[in-house]
Amino acid sequence: MRGDKAGFTLVEVLLAVLIGGMVLSSIYGVFSSVSRVSQRLESEGEQFHKVRIFFDRIGDELNSLRTVPVDSQAVWSSGTVADGSTFLEFNTERVSPFLERYGGLSRVRYEIREDEAGKTLYRSERLLLADLAATEPQPFIDKLTDFTLRYYKTGQWLESWSGASPPQMIEIFLQIETDGRMLPFRSSFVLPGGDQ
Repeated sequence: MRGDKAGFTLVEVLLAVLIGGMVLSSIYGVFSSVSRVSQRLESEGEQFHKVRIFFDRIGDELNSLRTVPVDSQAVWSSGTVADGSTFLEFNTERVSPFLERYGGLSRVRYEIREDEAGKTLYRSERLLLADLAATEPQPFIDKLTDFTLRYYKTGQWLESWSGASPPQMIEIFLQIETDGRMLPFRSSFVLPGGDQ
């Protein structure tokens, strides 16, 4: 005669282990997916932040555009250099805070530099009312795949601008690669004293 011992059969134990493994596997998959999305959003958020700072800064500088020449240089200069890299250079009354004590007028230059890591947007500044060297170009935004300038004058958009005075409006388009995804950004600015 058998005793009244309650227990699980081998099949029940194996079935419980299988169901537990499936539940844990599902939970791991969910956490793994959430972790990947979180990392992607953090990376994209960092790029959005850099671009927002760039557009805020260049917008302030362009709104304070100095249209009267200070030295023999043109108020506005843009285009491409010998290696095909894009640049934008202009005089502005918006000076970086650490340079304000030397005067309120500077020459700002934004330029694209390319190396093995990709394209990077650099910014430098030279005071026009003080005898100081230009600041060393500082990287502003990296991982660029595209940086394009367009210029507006009398009802049409132009791909290049050769005038020494600024156009009526400028459009800046840039695209950044982050985690294999392309993030496009576009903004335009009306320029004071633009070429009529």
